[in-house]
Amino acid sequence: MIDKVDLVMWTKNGAQTLPIVLKRINEAIPQEFVNKKIIVDDASTDATPTVATSFGWSVIPNKGHGISDGANTALEQATADFFVSFEQDLLLALDWWRKIPPLLEKSNVAVASGMRFADKPVGVKKMQEYVGKKYRGESKLAPWLKSRDMSAFTLGKTLDNTIYKTKIIRALGGFPKLRINAGVDTTLAYKIDNSGYKWIVDYNMQSIHLRKGLRQELNHQYWYGTQLYEIWRKIGTESNKPPPVTKLGVIRRFCISPFTGLFIAIQTKESTIMYIHPLVRFYYMKGLLQTSKIE
Repeated sequence: MIDKVDLVMWTKNGAQTLPIVLKRINEAIPQEFVNKKIIVDDASTDATPTVATSFGWSVIPNKGHGISDGANTALEQATADFFVSFEQDLLLALDWWRKIPPLLEKSNVAVASGMRFADKPVGVKKMQEYVGKKYRGESKLAPWLKSRDMSAFTLGKTLDNTIYKTKIIRALGGFPKLRINAGVDTTLAYKIDNSGYKWIVDYNMQSIHLRKGLRQELNHQYWYGTQLYEIWRKIGTESNKPPPVTKLGVIRRFCISPFTGLFIAIQTKESTIMYIHPLVRFYYMKGLLQTSKIE
């Protein structure tokens, strides 16, 4: 079905991870299927462009700023019927090409991707793996959780190991245009669903999200929390569905996090989750509440 694909990536000071990331892409995706390799760079001040060109990628400047503009700049450059997007800190699973592109064979499927989990610390990785299983409907993992539909809807729908039908994404107006540098994947998922198409996720396909440690994860959770109001606003304009979580829901999840952290630690046999889970929930809530004060 798939003859050629364009590979696209948006970068910002990614020289540290790019060598291993681009090397893995070359190993995972047969070169005979590659049409273009395009990196949209967002004014990097390190050696990102040099590293990219050394691996045979064309480097063009972002027409705007951030992921939303970078994704749309990349989309403008795509000429193949399919394109694949990556992020600069994603180590692609070696069997990704064999398992993910075939998911697009059905006419109503516009996008397909796999899962990705942090490489460190181990507590974050195991917690993410557990949450993934829980929201996929394995009720024995969380028998008190009666409805998973809202949370499961966005599970695995990220932009870092994802293949698209080019014509459909263009027909939908491209990637959602957000004023922030987060939530493009979440709002795109709602946009696709609202248009009648599907985004399929293979939950057994697991790539690696290269991380520096717990501090980076907590800073990321805080930052993402500060972006929630804009993400929720954009979801409202792209679909008739409510966002996957509310302000009250964020607060509630933090309040019960010591108990859920203990439960997950027991289930996964990873004791560090007892404190990692509450910390993650706290920083996420802190970011949201900090934005509430500003607004």
